[in-house]
Amino acid sequence: MLQANSFEIAHDAEVETEGLPQSIAATLNDSISGKAVILSKAAIIGNFPPRQCGLATFTRDMYACLSKALPNTDWDVIAMNDPGATYDYPLEVTHQIPQDDIAAYRDLAETLNADGTQVLFVQHEFGIYGGPSGAHLIECLERVNFPIVTTLHTILETPNDEQKRVMQALIRLSSTLVTMAQKGADILQRVYGVKPEQISIVPHGAPSRPLRDTAEFKPHLHLAGKKTLTTFGLLSPNKGIETVIAALPDIRKTCPDVVYLVIGATHPHLVRHEGEKYRDSLKAMAHELGVEDNIRFINRFISDNDLIDILQATDVYVTPYLTETQITSGTLSYALALGRPTVSTPYWHATEALANGVGILCDFHDTRAFAEAITKLLASDEVRADMSMRAYMAAQPSRWSAVAGAYVARATDDVAHYEAPKRHTAALPAPPSWAAIERMTDDCGIFQHGKYRLPDRQHGYCADDNARALSLVARQSRLTPLTAEQVSLAYRYAAFLNHAWNGDSFRNFMSYGRDWLDDGGFDDCNARSCEALVDVARSGLPEDLRRWACDLGTQILPKVESWTSLRSRAVMIKSLVRAFGVFGDGQEMQVLVRYFTRDLHQRFKAHARPGHEWFEPDLAYDNARISEGLILGGAFLAEPDMVEDGLTAQKWLMKKQVRNGVFVPIPNSKFSDDGPDHPLYDQQPLEVLATIDAALSAWRITGDHSWREEALRAFAWFHGENTAGLSLLDGEGGCYDGLNPNGLNLNQGAESILSYPMSWAALKADL
Repeated sequence: MLQANSFEIAHDAEVETEGLPQSIAATLNDSISGKAVILSKAAIIGNFPPRQCGLATFTRDMYACLSKALPNTDWDVIAMNDPGATYDYPLEVTHQIPQDDIAAYRDLAETLNADGTQVLFVQHEFGIYGGPSGAHLIECLERVNFPIVTTLHTILETPNDEQKRVMQALIRLSSTLVTMAQKGADILQRVYGVKPEQISIVPHGAPSRPLRDTAEFKPHLHLAGKKTLTTFGLLSPNKGIETVIAALPDIRKTCPDVVYLVIGATHPHLVRHEGEKYRDSLKAMAHELGVEDNIRFINRFISDNDLIDILQATDVYVTPYLTETQITSGTLSYALALGRPTVSTPYWHATEALANGVGILCDFHDTRAFAEAITKLLASDEVRADMSMRAYMAAQPSRWSAVAGAYVARATDDVAHYEAPKRHTAALPAPPSWAAIERMTDDCGIFQHGKYRLPDRQHGYCADDNARALSLVARQSRLTPLTAEQVSLAYRYAAFLNHAWNGDSFRNFMSYGRDWLDDGGFDDCNARSCEALVDVARSGLPEDLRRWACDLGTQILPKVESWTSLRSRAVMIKSLVRAFGVFGDGQEMQVLVRYFTRDLHQRFKAHARPGHEWFEPDLAYDNARISEGLILGGAFLAEPDMVEDGLTAQKWLMKKQVRNGVFVPIPNSKFSDDGPDHPLYDQQPLEVLATIDAALSAWRITGDHSWREEALRAFAWFHGENTAGLSLLDGEGGCYDGLNPNGLNLNQGAESILSYPMSWAALKADL
């Protein structure tokens, strides 16, 4: 095997501009000489050797050629680790990301931002990143403040809902999408609506070697005097090896010395589920046809140098894949770059690469066509030599040096024209004090109401507020290190919710004497408590708390369909989307998201009319949660009409909540939907928090920066940008209960003192 610190395959990646398009060569040379954008800091993420897969090899080779093309650039190489695996990476690898550790993706974004990274090269394949269809990667990409160049190794024409959601996020977040074939660009435009200017077509990289006679390489492979066919890659049924084996009896009639080399270990996933069943079936087939002496199975991961030697000893390369939906094949790129005559089925990459006589295409499963094409090539040295030269010349753009030039040209242009989203981090004050929260919490939980700054024991506690408090600690844990007191608070709030759960629902109200005052069943309380469990499961809190949240969340999921209130369903949509890959059955959760989102959408269509684009006849409390639920659910389900209606509702709500340029939250009393205005008071902090959350969700889905501004406008309400011109904060971590006609409501209940730090945490996570 190739040693982990070896990069021999990319030794041709010196900065060669001969044969490159003039614009690319100029940009590459300018970037190196300092005439254009100087890339001083860059990063690349993907699999990496010694992990054994094609993407690992590609990432390594991309890094090698780019780092040689940009010798003055400081690089971060980020390697993905599959679950439970560790690797002895070379020194070039600066970061390792466990596939399923969502916090690691967020931490990576912060690290890259802090290090001054100018561009990130993403190698994207659905199977290597954690979360539903690799959604964890988006957690990182949403947080970086530099351009992203994403190489798409798979582009699906018929993605499922999760895949489409991830793909849409990649499209939104990437400055450039690289595909290795024109077919990929066509799919991006037709299926996903990507604009042509965002797409760059760059071929799969391949080594540069002189075109040599195969006879030079055969003796040391014990192939002297043989005519060689080769198929290379991880072995799996989609490779179509049977097609060539079935053709061997006919090929052998005119070329008895033919040897078919089937090179590569069986795909690890296949081995895990059925061992070597597929390979054994191929051997049995060869034996039955009497051609076992004409086949050599090499069941191991071949080093790149060995592979190149084998390809240079190959007379005909064959890729008999069974389906057309393969946008790129690294092995085909290698074979053509080394001038190998090729016979292939017409999968997408082969159809483009072998056009105009570069190779021969045979229909899928067409054994006779393969036999005839291979026989014709093996029978004539002249025919093979002619096709070899055509392949060698056609593959010039795929040399690693040319590929590096194309990527550098695009990346430097992206950096030069990149406009960072307005982060407004300067608008955020220091992390809020938790003194008020600690003052309002005893050994049971957080008190529900306050009398001025005192806990109002008369009203006891409620699960609603303890759920909010637990969510705050969990969310804060992903932003800053927690103090010992904050971790202790998390255990108290979790214990309250654990006690509140009665096996069917969460009880809500508890007296100061620790007696429950209800039997549970309040939909909004149930949904809010479930949201807190999701926050804990995704947090940086101690493992036992995360495990508790997952266990209780799994118990709750069968109950959630019975929660019928509009706001509870909106909150559950957000919670279920965030719970994917954390706990519960993914298919079950997807069904619930679809059911709840369609319910919200139907209610919108039932009540919305010109001048009142809303889900209900009147507005009440936590209004923005509803539009946020429809936006998030529609995006998750890849239903553009749902997203659009959710945004329409949220825009209508925002107009209702702005007067003279300042935010005016809906008071917690209904108002006539026919009037032009709504009452100004009482304005309460909980509505501000709901609006900030919803605005930030709209920004993440649409990329429209105006939603960030709406979130910041709402946040400024706490600091005095409101109708009264009064700050809601007491300077010691407390937040007053709201604004009334006489000014401040000087009480400080749990909802209020939690709403401000939760709003700060939401903005801190996104801005």
